[in-house]
Amino acid sequence: MLNTLKGRLYLIALLIVSPCYVFIYLSFDYSKASEKNELHRYADLISIQAVQNQDAIIASTRQFLTSLAAQPPLQRPDSKECQQFVQRLTYLDDRYANIGVPNAQGILTCNGTKLNAPVNVVDRGYIKEALTEKRFTTSGALTDRAIGQPTINFAYPVWSDADPEGNNVVGAAVVVISLDWWADLLSSIELPNKSLAYVLDAKGNAVASFPKNSEYEPVESPFLASDIIKGHDGVERIFIEYDVKDDLGRVMLTFVTGIAVDEALADIDARYSFIFALFTAFVVALLLLLRIFFLNSILGPLNTLSNMTFRMGLNEKITEKDATGVKEMDQLQNRFMVMAERKEQAEQKMIQQAQTDLLTGIGNRERFNQGLINALQETKRHNHQCALLLIDLDLFKEINDTRGHQVGDEILRVAAKRLQALCPKEQLICRLGGDEFIFLLSGAGVNNDYVHDFCQNIQSQICTPFDIYDEEIFISSSIGIATFPRDGSDERELMAAADQALYSAKHAGRNQIKDFNVELKYALLEKIELVKDLRNAIANNEFHLVFQPIVNRFGKVVKFEALIRWSHPTKGLIPPDQFIGYAEESGQIIMIGEWVILEAKMALEKLKGLYGEEIQVSVNVSPLQLSNSQSDSTKLLYELLTGVFSESTPNKNGLIVEITENVFMSSEEGAQQQLLNFRKHGIQVALDDFGTGYSSLAYIMNYQMDYLKIDKTFVSRLDGPESSVSLCEGMIAMAHSLGMTVVAEGVETSEQAALLCEYGCDYLQGYYYSKPKRLDEILGREVDQNVTNT
Repeated sequence: MLNTLKGRLYLIALLIVSPCYVFIYLSFDYSKASEKNELHRYADLISIQAVQNQDAIIASTRQFLTSLAAQPPLQRPDSKECQQFVQRLTYLDDRYANIGVPNAQGILTCNGTKLNAPVNVVDRGYIKEALTEKRFTTSGALTDRAIGQPTINFAYPVWSDADPEGNNVVGAAVVVISLDWWADLLSSIELPNKSLAYVLDAKGNAVASFPKNSEYEPVESPFLASDIIKGHDGVERIFIEYDVKDDLGRVMLTFVTGIAVDEALADIDARYSFIFALFTAFVVALLLLLRIFFLNSILGPLNTLSNMTFRMGLNEKITEKDATGVKEMDQLQNRFMVMAERKEQAEQKMIQQAQTDLLTGIGNRERFNQGLINALQETKRHNHQCALLLIDLDLFKEINDTRGHQVGDEILRVAAKRLQALCPKEQLICRLGGDEFIFLLSGAGVNNDYVHDFCQNIQSQICTPFDIYDEEIFISSSIGIATFPRDGSDERELMAAADQALYSAKHAGRNQIKDFNVELKYALLEKIELVKDLRNAIANNEFHLVFQPIVNRFGKVVKFEALIRWSHPTKGLIPPDQFIGYAEESGQIIMIGEWVILEAKMALEKLKGLYGEEIQVSVNVSPLQLSNSQSDSTKLLYELLTGVFSESTPNKNGLIVEITENVFMSSEEGAQQQLLNFRKHGIQVALDDFGTGYSSLAYIMNYQMDYLKIDKTFVSRLDGPESSVSLCEGMIAMAHSLGMTVVAEGVETSEQAALLCEYGCDYLQGYYYSKPKRLDEILGREVDQNVTNT
């Protein structure tokens, strides 16, 4: 929850409110502690007042007894005169519950209250001490036997007048003071309801209580100032103890005051509960107001901005929202709208740039793909036709190679302007890349005649000479036509059909116009099926290699060419020329090429055992392998090719890379440069099918091939009606002058072999010597290293 703005707002509110709650709690705790201390001081004050009263009573009583003991009637404690005197005196002061004068033997006959018979009080310790120790004594708190009430009694010795030295005691003057004054004192004070007080004797027994007859509950440990003791009645009280001691420091009595705290603390609890509830209600109201403010002023606008951001991410149109009333949020919303407008403008500009060919200024492949999708939708909706015209400039690569890329780029610009001038506003012209352009014709007027007339106009424009840098350059074009819905139901099928039609036009001799037809459709379906089957061919072990020997002029086998064969599970044996092109188009040639090299390397080791360390095996390499040789997804070719050096010639690799002349000329410069890297690693390179392509001496000289392989079409005409003797002789002489070794392919007769040897051909290969054979067939029988025709 803390990762949301709402959660953090609540957290801030909680952090603000929490100290207030802590303050209320501490204030509550302080108030309770203060109330307890106040009640404690109150109880302390009451007890002190009681002790002070008691001390005053003791002092006045001492003075009174001293005066009383000197009175003559007390000289004879057993006399009637003494009894009458004491009885009169008792009624003069309410403080005194009784006055008595026991004789020296402790027999009490002289008493302020009437006695039925003399009472022996010598067992009273304080009287005994007064008679024997001849000093002022006190009984402490007790229940008087004469009056049956809680009292505190005092005694003072009565000396005989006949003994001037004061050693003869005739009795003791005794005063009994009731503790009713203590109860009166407590009654005059407004004690909290259910408060208690006790007077304890020296043994800790309660002799008096307030309210009267309250049960005393003794505790084991001394009372502490902060102690709150809960009684059997469920009331909590603070207790205070104060002792009253005699002259010898002995405890005469103890005042215990217990102040009830329940009502006082309950009042505090009620007051602070009200404060807590009131503050909580305030907090809840504040949070509700914050929530309303947050929802209306922050969260609502933020949700609006979030929704606008989401819609902007979906490239939907964003409309301006009403003002929120919060200045900052309105500013943020306005700035967002400005940002959205600028983003839309930037995207439109980026789309336009992304869909524009930088070289020619017309649409590119991206623009065409989008236009094709839209056109197909419209065509389906209105039940019309649309046509794709895929245009390729014939022999444009040769212009680039011979006249330079600057001239080639200028030709593309001029061609684009000419094609754009032909294109009606409702139609689309784009450059797909390289020298390929494409027209998209759609609408009610699109039919077969219109399309072919349009193609004728295109070819006329392209055939018009290009005046480039004061030089006239002539060029032609091939056009492939695919029509919707006849040739395809979607953009992918239409593009494949147009590409197949263009392929057919180029192979028909260039400067041709070809419609996609049933034959091409079947060829395309077969191609798609073969490409699909190619994906599983390696995993299913459907490929195998055959090896055709290459002999020197003396008939000795010195090399083999590894040739791939595909044993299809249903179509049987498929020659390389029927699937290698498809493998290159689909990119599967990379894996197939790696497999061929690895198989050739393993075969080379076995062939060395039969033919010696000098034997070599040549493998055909696709330009796609060369251009991908530095890719992370493909092993370097020279890594695959290395590790097979001859022991006798350590700088000579056992594998030879072959690349056909046509493929070499049409490959990229980077792929051609890769051939030079092979030679740096000791890997020899052979130019295959020489004479069938359009390579120049400059190319051959720049790339320093090791071998030049004369194509079999020239070899086959050596002994025919249209002899190619001069061509073969010239090619051999040219190759030797450039330091290259010559291999003649397709040798089928002894006459051909003899002529080639006469012209200085270094190596011969063909059915005259041997057909391509599997490795186990070559190794399975003893073969003479000097091969004759087999």
